[in-house]
Amino acid sequence: MTIKMLRNDYLIRRKFNSYIVPGVLMVMAMQLGNIVDSILVSSLIDIDGMTAISLSLPVLYFMQIIGFALGVGGAVTISVMLGKRQIDEASGVFSVCVVADVVLSLIFTVLAPFAASPLAHMLAHTPVLESLLAPYIYIYMLFTPLLNLAILFSNVLTIDNCPKLGASCFIIANIVNLALDYAFLKYTDLGMYGAALSTIIGYGVGCLVVIPYALSKKRMLMFNLRQGMRNVKMLWKVIKAGASQISYLLMLILQYFVLNTFIQSTLGADNTAIYSVCMNSVEIVKLFIEGVIGVIQTIAGVLFGEKDYFGLRKLVKRTVTIVAVVVAALMAVFIAFPNLILALFSFNKEGLYNTAMLCVRLFSLTFVFFAANRIVQVYYQTTLKTSLSTLDTALQGFVYLLPLSVLFIGTIGITGVSLAAALTEALAFFTVFVIRAVGQRMGRLPKKGFLMIPEKDGNSLCDITIKSTEQDAVEVSKQLIISCEDNSVPSETAGIIGVVAEELAVNISRYGYKRLSPSYIDINLSKADDKLILRVRDDGAPFDPTAYKSDEKDEFLLTGIEMIRRISDRMTYTRVLNMNNTVIEVSL
Repeated sequence: MTIKMLRNDYLIRRKFNSYIVPGVLMVMAMQLGNIVDSILVSSLIDIDGMTAISLSLPVLYFMQIIGFALGVGGAVTISVMLGKRQIDEASGVFSVCVVADVVLSLIFTVLAPFAASPLAHMLAHTPVLESLLAPYIYIYMLFTPLLNLAILFSNVLTIDNCPKLGASCFIIANIVNLALDYAFLKYTDLGMYGAALSTIIGYGVGCLVVIPYALSKKRMLMFNLRQGMRNVKMLWKVIKAGASQISYLLMLILQYFVLNTFIQSTLGADNTAIYSVCMNSVEIVKLFIEGVIGVIQTIAGVLFGEKDYFGLRKLVKRTVTIVAVVVAALMAVFIAFPNLILALFSFNKEGLYNTAMLCVRLFSLTFVFFAANRIVQVYYQTTLKTSLSTLDTALQGFVYLLPLSVLFIGTIGITGVSLAAALTEALAFFTVFVIRAVGQRMGRLPKKGFLMIPEKDGNSLCDITIKSTEQDAVEVSKQLIISCEDNSVPSETAGIIGVVAEELAVNISRYGYKRLSPSYIDINLSKADDKLILRVRDDGAPFDPTAYKSDEKDEFLLTGIEMIRRISDRMTYTRVLNMNNTVIEVSL
């Protein structure tokens, strides 16, 4: 009697756990660098230095749009292509992103000597802040290509089976940044030049991780300058995939510029410092949750491309659970100990201290819906629902925030910033929720709830998970044959599918986990275009059956591979997310 085999999320959980640590470390390094930058500047220069950094953010984010648009948009596009096993097309996207990143970033380098001072004058409303701001902007503009290349590589390397290298780019960059920050600010007279220069040098050193990536035999993405120049038309696809990230940065630019200008002109520089502390609070939240949410971007694109809706659903559920726990803990800390947050940024405005503590407490109310909105934005962006992702970003960063902030600041002062932020996050989330639900009822959007994916691929005949043992490998053959018979597949073809699945599963169980702990194997059988498509996924040792040669028998006794080649119409292989993905096609 054949035991009914079911699908589980063991492999997805293993991938989640293996990618979450590098992802969190990368984001922590990036955000911690920004936070500690502000802490060191406020401590070793003064609180006006921290305010100047906050005032510079519209310019810095504008320059980084290139890196994030090409990095995030490129990573999303590449991950979906790898999920569909379009490796050459993915390499073309990678190449054009690198070329475009360098060319567009050089525009800021050329403009740096002419634009830095006028921009500082426009952003700062006092001579002191302007004098601190101009050198900081100048250095960033001058070396924008390095910064944007680091952002691009960190995103793409993570997709191409190198999550640790992607994280290392930012970790190395910020270790160097913080060490030089302290040295330049403490022991030289460079001032704000030193604060910016330390960051740029850090990212330059971080880019060196590309060297081991370029030498890696495991990478699938190949850079080709000619291919990059020929694939300029692919940029639109990348930009479309990264539209939510572009919108997010544009909203931040408008948000920081309008609110900084309004607070300076109505409440003065001291209250602007309170706003800077509140915005750094958001950076602390990002420090803990963006890395977790980023796993969606890394893994979901591949699962979506493979139409693994079961795995996609499990991935999002796990992400939401972890983020909810982290956000609850952060809110408790901010509400109970706002004085620690103020001390962290050397806030010492005595007349405004109690007001600042109230602002920090109120601002913590934004954390829940801020996290919810980020999950919405990243998930919809990764699964190519860019309109909803972009809408949520616009509502969160501009449409609701700016009018409410101006209204509340004008009536109740600086505490209005915190109240407006909390209300904005909630309104943005519920607005997108309603628009999505209405769109689904009207048939304009896919159904099946928030995720907008079906329970399973409509063409799927069988979707199961087995243990990486020879016993289960034999059983899976019987299970697939039964599924074929239930779906009117000719018995001869069903027999071929059963033999192929058994041979692949036996080889994986024998040789894939020789040096690794036993795991599971995901097996999916679907029907499309008069063909049966068998997909086999495992996280064992890398092995490409399409490249196997009979003279390798001394090392791998995989005689079944030759048989599979003879009885199948097509066999393809990719190594995605550090998992073997083998696809066999058999004509009906």
